Amino acid sequence: MHSPKKEKQPSVSIIQLFRFSTFGERILMLLATILSIAVGVIQPCSILIYGKFLGTLTGSLSDIDSLLDITAPVIHIMAYLGTAVLVSAYASNCLWILTGESQTRRIRIMYLHAVLRQDMSWFDKAGEGSLNTRLATDTQLIQDGISEKFGLIITLVAQFIAGVVVAFVQGWRLAILILVVLPLLAITVVVMSHNMRKYIRLAQASYADAGSVAEQTFNAIRTVYSFSLQQRMVNLYEVQLEKARKMGIKRGITIGAGFAVFMFLFFASYALILWYGAKLVSQSQMKGPTVLVVFLSMMMGCMAFIRLPTNLSALSGACGAAFKIFEIIDRVPDIDPDSNQGLIPDHVEGALEFKNVMFKYPTRPDVTILKDLSLKVKPGMTVAFVGASGSGKSTSIQLIQRFYDPLSGQVSLDGHDLKTLNLKWLRQQIGVVSQEPVLFNMTIRQNLLMGVSEKISNEQIIEACKEANCHSFISQLPQGYDTIVGDFGSMLSGGQKQRIAIARAILKNPTILLLDEATSALDTQSERLVQNALDRAAAKRTTIVVAHRLSTIRNADLIVVMDHGEIAEQGKHEELIAKNGSYADLVRKQTIDTKREGSDDDTDSTKTEEQLEQEEMNILRKKITREMSRRSGHELTKVLSVNEKTPDDSPEELDAYELKLKKEKEEKKMMKKQKAPTWKVLRDMRQEYMWIFIGTVTSVIAGCVFPVYGFLFSKIIILISVPGTVIEQGPMQGVNLYAFIFLIIGILAFFGFGGQNWAFEVAGENYTKRLRLKVFAAYLRQEVGFFDEEDNNTGSLISTLAVDAKNVNELVTRVWGDVVAMFSTIIFGLIVAMVHSWALTLIILCFSPFIIATTAYERQVQRGFEDNTKKANAQSGKVAGEAIREVRTVASLNKQDYFEQRYIHATERPHRLALKKAYLSSIAYALNKGVNIYTSCVAFYAGVRLIMDRMIDFPQMFTSMTVIMTTAESAGRSSTFVSTFAKAKVSAIASFGIIERQPKIDPDLEGIEPKVGSLNGDIEFENIKFRYPARPKQAIFDGEFNLKGKANQTIALVGPSGCGKSTTIGMLQRWYDPLEGKVSLDNQDVKSYSLHNLRSHMALVSQEPSLFDMTIEENLRFGIVDGVEVSQQEIEEACKAANIHEFIISLPDGYKTRVGDKGSQLSGGQKQRIAIARALLRKPRVLLLDEATSALDSDSEKAVQKAIDTILDQGGRTTITIAHRLSTIQNADLICVIKNGKVVEQGSHWELLNLDGVYAGLVKEQSLTVL
Repeated sequence: MHSPKKEKQPSVSIIQLFRFSTFGERILMLLATILSIAVGVIQPCSILIYGKFLGTLTGSLSDIDSLLDITAPVIHIMAYLGTAVLVSAYASNCLWILTGESQTRRIRIMYLHAVLRQDMSWFDKAGEGSLNTRLATDTQLIQDGISEKFGLIITLVAQFIAGVVVAFVQGWRLAILILVVLPLLAITVVVMSHNMRKYIRLAQASYADAGSVAEQTFNAIRTVYSFSLQQRMVNLYEVQLEKARKMGIKRGITIGAGFAVFMFLFFASYALILWYGAKLVSQSQMKGPTVLVVFLSMMMGCMAFIRLPTNLSALSGACGAAFKIFEIIDRVPDIDPDSNQGLIPDHVEGALEFKNVMFKYPTRPDVTILKDLSLKVKPGMTVAFVGASGSGKSTSIQLIQRFYDPLSGQVSLDGHDLKTLNLKWLRQQIGVVSQEPVLFNMTIRQNLLMGVSEKISNEQIIEACKEANCHSFISQLPQGYDTIVGDFGSMLSGGQKQRIAIARAILKNPTILLLDEATSALDTQSERLVQNALDRAAAKRTTIVVAHRLSTIRNADLIVVMDHGEIAEQGKHEELIAKNGSYADLVRKQTIDTKREGSDDDTDSTKTEEQLEQEEMNILRKKITREMSRRSGHELTKVLSVNEKTPDDSPEELDAYELKLKKEKEEKKMMKKQKAPTWKVLRDMRQEYMWIFIGTVTSVIAGCVFPVYGFLFSKIIILISVPGTVIEQGPMQGVNLYAFIFLIIGILAFFGFGGQNWAFEVAGENYTKRLRLKVFAAYLRQEVGFFDEEDNNTGSLISTLAVDAKNVNELVTRVWGDVVAMFSTIIFGLIVAMVHSWALTLIILCFSPFIIATTAYERQVQRGFEDNTKKANAQSGKVAGEAIREVRTVASLNKQDYFEQRYIHATERPHRLALKKAYLSSIAYALNKGVNIYTSCVAFYAGVRLIMDRMIDFPQMFTSMTVIMTTAESAGRSSTFVSTFAKAKVSAIASFGIIERQPKIDPDLEGIEPKVGSLNGDIEFENIKFRYPARPKQAIFDGEFNLKGKANQTIALVGPSGCGKSTTIGMLQRWYDPLEGKVSLDNQDVKSYSLHNLRSHMALVSQEPSLFDMTIEENLRFGIVDGVEVSQQEIEEACKAANIHEFIISLPDGYKTRVGDKGSQLSGGQKQRIAIARALLRKPRVLLLDEATSALDSDSEKAVQKAIDTILDQGGRTTITIAHRLSTIQNADLICVIKNGKVVEQGSHWELLNLDGVYAGLVKEQSLTVL
């Protein structure tokens, strides 16, 4: 829904477009405007000199031997004008690029600042993907509209006005006829621009929606592959592309019709003017050369007017894009971190109070999350919130941070309502450690310093890390605290990331510590280390803990049991156990049975903290060393030191960056050697051949129009300019005949220009849609390892889809149409010119190498600039994307300004490239502007000499020269598609590179295809050797991994993080193939199955469930195998089994409720239960549960686990489950303990307890005692 404001003002005004310019930039733009006007004015002024030359020449034909002396001063003036236009063109183009780039960079920075400033309710409604897309594409549209294209618009307007003024001054009687057709021409342009703007805006909205589909797909690629959703996502993508295609075609029809009407009126006006001009000459009211000046001035003005719509589309696109960008920049959030208002107390005790708090999320106003919540927390207390998913636990933590404000009641700190406190100060008092700790792609030291706002000594950093139990492993890393953690902290295990996050919170020295599921995602070994760190951190602070694992909060000062937004009971662990209520029931459900009748358990096999650290460290050391070696060829994201305002790159970052630049240069050399795959594009556009044929034919017509015009025009001017010539007055004689033919040219121009634009726009939109779809589908054919590569991150893939397809179609649409028209103009023009004077034509043609060299130079500059800028902007986009993606962490740490500085630093290289473009490409632009006037000077001189040598007469000279000049003016359009060709080539190579890429695991290969439900479910891993493609030096399995599971068994895999548990699921689903060994399903190598069929027998529920931004029902139906019909009742039964049905029907829209981006409208537990229901709907023979219940509270976990167990027993499924909570897998038929790349223990729960080995030790660490 658009707001009323948006409907009234869908775009900003031109003046508003420049609102963020500085005073200095406005001075430069004023100078650039003057110079752009000069470029536009000089060219019509050259017509005056042209007329003077013609008058001088025709008046001196009786004295041929003195012609050169008589005409030389006029030729000199023409040369001076050429120099003036060259200098003005260079300076104006250069200034517009410089100021446009500076403003765009500032807008990008302000946009990022504004986005990071917004409150969380705004982010809940605005998708992360659309925010990143606007930063990448909409700001580029703004730049297109305010840099050199804006200068060109001014030049064209000035040229139009100057042409009309010259025409009126020289012959008002003749020029006044302009007033007859000018309003019609203006109306045509206005209507066309208005409709173009409307359809561009609608197309942009559809492309943004398509980008959101693609982004969700790439972010959840493993879920998409697991459920074989590729075709469904392609279909969803196509729906949005089809909307954009229809809008694009309407835009094409608007352009085609507008050009057709405009060109007809244009030539019809010429017919009228020439006829009337001849009449004025015959009546001795004007001279022939004056008619020439009036006519050519008008022509030049109208030619500029013709070129305006194309460039105005860039301006209107910029105005449309700027509306949303500026709207975000101008938005002042209700909860504003930039505000300096609010109380800043001198001292903080840490007393928290919820007083009659009622809260609903803004995106779900019908669902009450907290109902009249009242709770007091004394300073220094540790308070734990427990309860079912969605009961309001995490919401309470978000209210304390003021991510949201309650609808009624208040949350207070030391008696002060949080709304009355300064927001930045408040968040500075709070430390947060969440379930999924967010580390940024920088060094450990820099991540630690993210929590502080003042100078911190190295000793303080080390002390905080010791307190968080992470100093030991950090100090053993090759680079120590200067080790880069990688994207998402990928270089570290979950426990290590969590401890660094705790150290960051400790270093902040907060009065209040918020722990939201801080250990739920950890294995037992990591949990023990992290929990010890948490206990130390909480000792001196007011601490609020949200936990599902009750073993982690039994020592809390107060335990609060939440139920549907209300407090069900509260007290200490012992008190609540004694009550034997909800809490005691939760504790019993989490207790692992370790006693059997007649068994003993008095041996403690658990390891010391130091032993656990050392084991973890040995694995990580190898990982870091190998990864650092792998990274040597990749750029490490530049970062800023928190304690400094200027960038400070570490040595390893600088070395890697230099290597990256060297690699880019090599790629650039290879790119130059590659030819644009035009023939591939043509073959791919077979469906558009009819439109291309129509466009080509009409382009030929459009190309021939202007040489024909030049020929007819010269005949008329000769007729009325040469003294003594008799002008015949018959209806189809003399000027009357030529005027009629001009009208015929207008009709041809109507079909030529209208058909060219219409046909190629339709062909282009059709092909853009199809190519985007093919590229998207090609991405979804690739193996998972493809998406693990650094260059294939989601942002890069989205950018490629958004830009490349549009660029590629222009190779054989806009570029092809312009080339055909240009060569038609040149060939036809040269034939006419050569017939009249081969000598003069050849002399002028001597300038062609210079013109070609100038064009080639511009192409080279543009090509290099486009390629380099694309890569440089992708790097800066990563920085912004990371900040937007992790905006809650950024806000919690008060680091909005820091990431803004990082982004400023990251945009420096694209900015330098733009400056280089300004200086280099402006040379080519200036030469292209000046060369035509210099060519005219040569033509004047050569023509006079040939007349003096009696080789030609005046009519031959004038006809040849006029046709060539008209041809050159029309062929000058070549400069408009040079930059388009540069972009199209790069994009075409990239697009066809992915389309033709052969995936290592090909989904299209044929294989055996057992019917759904016909498999038994036996699985086996034999002598597996495996390394991830992105980390080829780090072995996961070294050939000793063997595992066998029988049909209908539940097989549980346990072990430390990084031991390869999840890798087994990846190989079973063929996300990856082993380097050696075999993975079998029903005694058949999984490679022998067709990929789609293999995955149709399986269903996956992962630790982080991926839901798509659509309804709950649509998400559930994604679990259904293609071709299988499932009733609404079956869907509801699956949801009941997953313990989510009651929650769904309690929502206002029930199963039709939209879940939001990444399921943001649901709690973690709710998302997980929907994911489980989705998997059950698939009715798989093999069910894969990768930490499937880690996000659930104890009550839901037990119910879901019981339901899954019951369904497995009834349906005869094989289940592989990975779990850190051992209570969820104690009933498994087979438990396998994985360590050091092999299975070290296996058996049932009781068998492994009796072994008293690794598994028994893990059980003892997780067990609770019910007192």
